[in-house]
Amino acid sequence: MKSRIVPALLALGCAAALTACGNNEDKFVSELKAAGFSNPGEPSTEKEKKSKKIGKRTVKSSEKTIEVVVRVKGCDLEFAKISGQSGYWLDELHVNGQEPDWPGYPENLNRDQVVKLLGDNSAKPDGFKSCYKPNEA
Repeated sequence: MKSRIVPALLALGCAAALTACGNNEDKFVSELKAAGFSNPGEPSTEKEKKSKKIGKRTVKSSEKTIEVVVRVKGCDLEFAKISGQSGYWLDELHVNGQEPDWPGYPENLNRDQVVKLLGDNSAKPDGFKSCYKPNEA
């Protein structure tokens, strides 16, 4: 009897983990839409594994980062967030096959704030001028 229960519980656990990850991605897309971004792309998830030596033990952990690309004023902007945490940040600008980091990582911006940021004189990533079209939506 026990030999049948263990595989069933493992299968349920795996299915629950996959559903939770998908739900976090869907929630992030919904969060971006609520912030005024009408065209978020497909979310993707990156996993980062960390290990830390504490005394003679090694403690391992992992962190999932959800990323979604949104197009604003001709620029493809990548927003990111840590799965299961609140808040998100503007991570990268995608231009000409490059993905330079955004200086200062502005956090929790809505669409109007992004439009303002794109038009001001603050520091921008390399390649910004080649994509920015102030008259585009």
